[in-house]
Amino acid sequence: MNSFFQLFLVWGVLLVFLLVLYVIDKVNVIYQGYSREEVPATYDDGLFGELAGKTLWDAMSGIPLPGVDAKHVSDLKPHYEPILRQHIEQVFMEGYNHGKAGTVGVPTNNRQVPTPRGSVVSWLPMHHLASLYQAGVDFASSQPDDVLRIQQSLDQVTGMIYARIGLGLGEPYSATLLIHPVTSEEDAMLPPAEEAAAPVATPAAAAPAALAAALPAMADNLADSGEVLEPDLSQLNSLQAASSEDKAVPVAA
Repeated sequence: MNSFFQLFLVWGVLLVFLLVLYVIDKVNVIYQGYSREEVPATYDDGLFGELAGKTLWDAMSGIPLPGVDAKHVSDLKPHYEPILRQHIEQVFMEGYNHGKAGTVGVPTNNRQVPTPRGSVVSWLPMHHLASLYQAGVDFASSQPDDVLRIQQSLDQVTGMIYARIGLGLGEPYSATLLIHPVTSEEDAMLPPAEEAAAPVATPAAAAPAALAAALPAMADNLADSGEVLEPDLSQLNSLQAASSEDKAVPVAA
């Protein structure tokens, strides 16, 4: 009887121990669920399937991959070109912005590129990325004599990338990327519009004004004396003569 009671007690303790472990595990799961940071959902472009990152680059550059049909890869290349273009432009502009800020770094191989159907992880070799990034850095502080060298470097590396993929490059990237963006600070440096010049009084315009100012004084003198006299027009005649001389235009003999 004592042995049976001891066995029952051992099994009871074991069950309680297992129950405590189960409750602790449930509490941890609930706590992690509440404390987990919300990550925005990302929607991958289903057009490329499992092809992403370096695998996508290898497939587009002609490297045979197990389980990937070459005909399917050829059909995807026109859809891959906009992704490749965005990746190249983003790396160049990253170098340009870092060059302006003086914080030059190293670009990463992978880049999330948005598409109309979601997004795709694009990958480029580091030697191509370094050339694109350095072209942006150099263009940020370039002088007019440096533009031709940067243009040749940019067009050369982009031409190599497109040749590796087997795509034709119509317009060179230098035609669209080697343009300094206009910022608000540059607009603020523009000179202000000239103010309209104030009108300047000419002697001809000043003569009638002087005559009008002289007439009230003449009228007051006559009223105080009580005499009725003919007005003295000598000042008027002299002012009119001066006005006519100012308006006269000399004619060459």
